[in-house]
Amino acid sequence: MQDLPHKTRFSDEPGFRPFDKRRLSYASTFPNPWKAAAIRVLEWMTGKITLLRLIHRFEHSEKEVGQAFWSKALRFMGIVVETPVEQFAHIPPTGAVVVISNHPHGLVDGMVLGELIGRVRTDYKILTRSLISGISEVSEFLIPVPFPHEENMLEKGLEMRREAMEILARGGVVVLFPAGAVATTTGWWGEAVEREWHPFTARMICRSKATVVPIFFPGHNSPAYQVANHLSPVIRQGLLIHEIVYALNKPQKPVIGAPIPWDELAPHTSNQTEFVAWLRARTLALKEHPHA
Repeated sequence: MQDLPHKTRFSDEPGFRPFDKRRLSYASTFPNPWKAAAIRVLEWMTGKITLLRLIHRFEHSEKEVGQAFWSKALRFMGIVVETPVEQFAHIPPTGAVVVISNHPHGLVDGMVLGELIGRVRTDYKILTRSLISGISEVSEFLIPVPFPHEENMLEKGLEMRREAMEILARGGVVVLFPAGAVATTTGWWGEAVEREWHPFTARMICRSKATVVPIFFPGHNSPAYQVANHLSPVIRQGLLIHEIVYALNKPQKPVIGAPIPWDELAPHTSNQTEFVAWLRARTLALKEHPHA
């Protein structure tokens, strides 16, 4: 009987070091040490231990890097992607593409988009916050986006934009959440509302003349997160780890809308604010009209 090939685990790699638990935190996005400390306390209280246990199991499983990492990570998290197979045809297999999406959950949204786009093509980069951009196994697919309160935010933002434009110039795919922040309720209770979209999205599309693919995520973060948003930005930031745990073992069914070519986009581009509002409305409309 022929021996089965040995499967390398993450922990079998030469020089392997267990995940540094300090990396699993949003505290570093606040330069104020008291605010950072408060965020760390909230993270330990609301979900960090659960995620560290999951990461420990992941490290002792078969190693996957690149595109395969997303599938494996989502499987470990119990997140099944239920997007209908026929919608993947909406992602152009070649040419410059800007993928725009609403942002109801946080880190999980970026992971799911990596899985979706990668089923069609792998010449993509996701603009994402620092927590996920530090994962070396998928760093080739990520461009870090600074938080507004980070030090050197302006310089980091300019570098992010430069890299995104270079990808589109090469005929690749840029994936982003134009709101730049997770959807929240306008009052203490009620439905979470997608924030207004940043005009950078409009400028990037106009300069590159890329095809646009809108994607809509149904769902929202926990009620605790929505309340925290109205109490303090520190508390809200401190609950982002909790929201990853909240998303575990729940399916995701994002809707991939039909591609919008440049000749259809061009008539809407005379005013960037109005253009990006039109893109936002078109994306959110996929909730009611998933086949649009």
